[in-house]
Amino acid sequence: MPATGKAYRTEKLTFAAYLIASGKAQLMGTERHSSATNVLFVLSQAPSETDLTGFFSGTGQVSALRYSEAMNTLKSIAHEGRRHHGRLQ
Repeated sequence: MPATGKAYRTEKLTFAAYLIASGKAQLMGTERHSSATNVLFVLSQAPSETDLTGFFSGTGQVSALRYSEAMNTLKSIAHEGRRHHGRLQ
C-alpha cells in the first residue's frame, strides 16, 4: 500500500495532520472526493509502515502544538472547500 516518493491521498483529517505534524509529509493540495462531500488531502508522500502502525496503534508521537496547528489548518481548508462547492448552507 505505501509507496514512498508518490503523492498520497487520504480523507482522514487526523491522519493527514499526524503526518504533517511529524514532518513526514507536506500538504500539496486537496481534491474533491468523487461521490462524497469529503475532501481528499493530497500529501507529498505515502506513509511508511512505521507511520501507519504508530498512528493507528497510538504509539506515534508528535508535538502537540504542531498537531493542533495542522488540525486547524486542515479543518479550515476542508470547511472552505465544502463552502466553495456549495456543500454548506
